[in-house]
Parts: sequence; C-alpha cells; structure tokens
Amino acid sequence: MNYFEWSNEYSNTAKEIACVIDKLKTRRKIAPVSEKKAIDLKLTKYRMYYKECINIANHLMLRHEGVA
Repeated sequence: MNYFEWSNEYSNTAKEIACVIDKLKTRRKIAPVSEKKAIDLKLTKYRMYYKECINIANHLMLRHEGVA
C-alpha cells in the first residue's frame, strides 16, 4: 500500500468519526441530564480519535509528497 492510499483511508475514517460526533451532539441536546455526562465522555473519546486520524492522514500525505 502506498502512503497516498493509506492517508485516504485515515481521512475516510476521520469523516466517519465526524458523523458519529455529529450524531452524539444531536443526541446530547435532547438527552436527559443523567445521560449527558456519558455522552460527553463519548464525545471526548471520539474527538480524540478524530484528531489522531487527521494527524496520521496529514503525516502520511507528507510522506507521499516526500516532505516527511
């Protein structure tokens, strides 16, 4: 597998995670107070995963371009 394809896979995964984050945000708006803390914890984890995927995708793209 080359760096370009690998980077695209991470980018696609980040997009999927972003969709999950959007759904959780929507769900949080209507959730009872007792569930909001659990949703906030999930949001925090998914945001971390999203940022990690974006960072890796960017790094792999730089490798593809010969910069890194």
